[in-house]
Amino acid sequence: MRIDKNILLLAKKQFCLDCNCLEGKNPTQLGKHGIHINRAKKLPGARIYHNELFFRAITSFGELFIMADETIYPWAKEFFKDASPEWFCSFKNLREIDRKMNEQGREILDTHIYFLPDMDAGIVEPICNVKWYEKDEILPFKEKNPFGNALMFSETQPDMLAVAAFDKEKMIGMAGASADGKYMWQIGIDVLPEYRGHGLAANLTALIKQEIIRRKKVPFYGTSESHSVSQSVAIKAGFLPAWAEIFTHKLP
Repeated sequence: MRIDKNILLLAKKQFCLDCNCLEGKNPTQLGKHGIHINRAKKLPGARIYHNELFFRAITSFGELFIMADETIYPWAKEFFKDASPEWFCSFKNLREIDRKMNEQGREILDTHIYFLPDMDAGIVEPICNVKWYEKDEILPFKEKNPFGNALMFSETQPDMLAVAAFDKEKMIGMAGASADGKYMWQIGIDVLPEYRGHGLAANLTALIKQEIIRRKKVPFYGTSESHSVSQSVAIKAGFLPAWAEIFTHKLP
């Protein structure tokens, strides 16, 4: 099991865009076990969710990428200077981050674990009838979208590709891919409840993963750290855990 070094490099370039690490730096020259703390700034091609730029933290393979608003930047520089990337999402650390966010009218929204392709995974074929949809062909699903985890219909993360599974004429599941960043497309998967538990989610996820790679983009899969079923789908579809992120938002 391994993640291709070129995919890792592209992922690292994406993290640099996401956390404003490019100023005066080449992403290929960042330290292998570095901590990179930068002021919040939206860069073209960055993955931005809910238009939230106040705080961003990504930890991956011994590196830590952090972006902090000017109001908390001095705190971030001091608090994270000796942080351990591997244990960054420990509850003790999350509690302190959440306390600081609360002072600014914000809170931790969630922590997610993300997966990148295992390049030693074999080629997968469909286990049922499938149909592919390109970007323009996805739009008709917007009015009645039965697969909300597969298709986002977001202006900032546009749906680029989808593959649907059919039982005769009935659409029973779909995997979709959205262009979340310059280098990376995120996969979402949804299967009708009565068709779950038979490997369909993993099959559709693997199929769209293969097609994204063929199009020279990096496919990634994200889920909650406590969602073991979703993590199992990722692993069965030929993914390996690669990084974690902390998301914050304004207090309601």
